[in-house]
Amino acid sequence: QQQQQQQAAQHSIVNIIPAATKAPKETLIAIYSAGKYKANLTLNVLAMQSFMAGIYIASAGQLFLTVGGGVLGAALFPGGLIAVILTSAELFTGDALIFVASVLGGQVKLKSLIRNWTVSWISNFLGCVSWAYVISYLSNALVDMDAQELAVKLAEKKALNEMYSIFIKGIGANFMVCVAVWQATCAQEVAGKILALWFPTAAFVMMGFDHVVANMFLIPIGMMLGANVSVGRMFAALMMATLGNIVGGGLFVGAVYWYVFDSMASQAIDGLATRMRESVRRLSIRNLTRSSAAFPSEEEEVNDDEKV
Repeated sequence: QQQQQQQAAQHSIVNIIPAATKAPKETLIAIYSAGKYKANLTLNVLAMQSFMAGIYIASAGQLFLTVGGGVLGAALFPGGLIAVILTSAELFTGDALIFVASVLGGQVKLKSLIRNWTVSWISNFLGCVSWAYVISYLSNALVDMDAQELAVKLAEKKALNEMYSIFIKGIGANFMVCVAVWQATCAQEVAGKILALWFPTAAFVMMGFDHVVANMFLIPIGMMLGANVSVGRMFAALMMATLGNIVGGGLFVGAVYWYVFDSMASQAIDGLATRMRESVRRLSIRNLTRSSAAFPSEEEEVNDDEKV
């Protein structure tokens, strides 16, 4: 009896203290909730939140250039994505994961995906270019920090690369970013979200992948500072990175985890697991019943004492 009381007390403590992370299927449910929330945003709120996401990523891009890129720049860049997540801003690349999973899961309609992606892409671009022109270019901040040469070199490298290379790098970039978003959704607390976001985001920057929203800042600011890139070439490079980002984040993360945790195949596995748990529960009850029968109850013990 004392052991049962201890177990009950432990169970109560578990109920009082929530888990620090969600289970994978709970994370997918949270992704669905985010998809429905984003699908119901008014146009003005969606545009403003998307504009702000562009601002956050552009500020991280300027920091990357200011410290000279490299490992240090990659380690500091995740601050932009952290700001996006903690303010619920609308980043096109993160929404690739959320809306592909939500559409496949039957939570939102395809037209909501098209609406979100169109508005977020355009407003992300406007936010990035606004920061690039006003904060980075007009202020001479990058010139003052001797980062002009790096900005020009990086813009030319990202815009003038082979299109197939930009596409493949786009897959890698948003695969890493959406893994970061998935992990941050798993976490319940801010510290956990920051840690979950940090490493995959820093990794894609360190590996030189092409994130379309980051490129929305890096290519225009390089052009403003003298990079030999035409407007047409800039948009071609951005479109190719966009396609790669959709594949990397939408298909390789969103569609994969919808299939794993919410498709018919997953439901079949869940059914088997449920039957196994039910069998174990029945076996436990049967053993407990046998154990109870082997020992007299307290009332029976009292009656035996009275008889004596």
